[in-house]
Amino acid sequence: MKSEVFNGARFSAYFKYDFHQMWRNHVKASVGIGLSGLILYVVWVLFSLILKGTWQSPTISMRYSVFMLAFTALELYQTRTYGYLTEKRKGSAWLLIPASGFEKWLSMMIMTLIIIPVFFLASSLGIDALLSVVDPTYGQSIITGFTDGFKGLSSQFVTINETYETTWSTGAFISLALIGLFVNFLFFLLCGITFKRYKILRGFLLIFLISIIGVGVSALLVKTGIVPASIILDDADLANAEAQIRAFMRGMSMFTALIAALLAFLVYRRIKTIKH
Repeated sequence: MKSEVFNGARFSAYFKYDFHQMWRNHVKASVGIGLSGLILYVVWVLFSLILKGTWQSPTISMRYSVFMLAFTALELYQTRTYGYLTEKRKGSAWLLIPASGFEKWLSMMIMTLIIIPVFFLASSLGIDALLSVVDPTYGQSIITGFTDGFKGLSSQFVTINETYETTWSTGAFISLALIGLFVNFLFFLLCGITFKRYKILRGFLLIFLISIIGVGVSALLVKTGIVPASIILDDADLANAEAQIRAFMRGMSMFTALIAALLAFLVYRRIKTIKH
C-alpha cells in the first residue's frame, strides 16, 4: 500500500512534471535575469565606442551592483513561480495532480531554494567568467572577487585568532548569509501563493509592518536589559566581549533559521489549505 504522505516513485514522477513546468515557464526567466551582466556589458561597450571611440568594459563595482540587483530581482520573482496557484483554473488543476501535499511542498522547496538559484548563478557567473577570459579590458570575474574576498577574510580571522586567542571563522558568517537568502526566497514564495493580486507590493507592506514590530521589540529588549545596548571591545575584557558577540551571532543564526523553518511550514500549510 502506497503511503499517502510520501512515495518515492510518485514523488519522482511529480518532480519531473514540476521541473518540466518550471523549466518551460520560469527557469528560463531565472537564466534571463542572470544574463543581466551580459546586457550591461553590451550596453557599456556600445556607449564607450560611441562616446569615447574606445572599447571599454564596465567597472567591477558596476558589475557587482548589477549582480546584486539581479539577485534581488530573482528573489522578488518567486512571487510568480508558483503564483498561479491562486488562480482558479490553474490552481484547481494543480490540486488535482496525483501527489501528496508533502510531495508537492518538497518539490517546491527544491525548485525555489536550489534549482532556480543554481541556474541563475550558473548563467550569471558563467558569462561573467567567460567575458573576463576573452576581453582583456574586463578585469577579474565576480566569482574570483568573491573567492579573493573570502580568502582575505579568512586570513584576517587567522591573524585575529593568533593575536587575541579567539576562534573566529568565516563559516558562521557564510551560514548566516545563506539562511538569510533562504528566508527571502521563502517569504516571497509565500506571498506568491497567498495573495491573489499585488503580490510584491503586499509583500513589501508586510515587511514594513514586521520591521515596525521588530524595532519595537528590540527597543523593549534593550530597555529591559535582556539585550545589551552596546558591546565594548577592549583588551581588558576581550574574552567577555567575544562571548557576547558569539552569543549574539548564535542568537541571530537560530532566529533566522527559525524564521526560515516557519516560512517553510506556512508554505506547507498554505498548500494543504488552498481552495478555489
